[in-house]
Amino acid sequence: MAFEKGREKTGGRKTGSSNRATLDIKSKIAALIDNQFDSIEADLEALEPKDRVAAYLKFMEYVVPKQREQKIDLSTLTDEQVDDLLNKAMAKLD
Repeated sequence: MAFEKGREKTGGRKTGSSNRATLDIKSKIAALIDNQFDSIEADLEALEPKDRVAAYLKFMEYVVPKQREQKIDLSTLTDEQVDDLLNKAMAKLD
């Protein structure tokens, strides 16, 4: 049967719910890291400084969200919107 527009979803996971297998794997990895934390810390200390920094930066990818570039197409904005953006930017400089 083909999907009909407007028809409700029946079966499967509810929208927005987590994948159970993913949750299980994440909890096992977290437990492994927690149990081996002292060993991991010692291994990091044994690394060369440049390698240690590289490892820290890699870990940060999982903690700090990446920043995305924001682009604004000024040609689609009205004069009032451009003026408002300019005023906000100037206010931050003060």
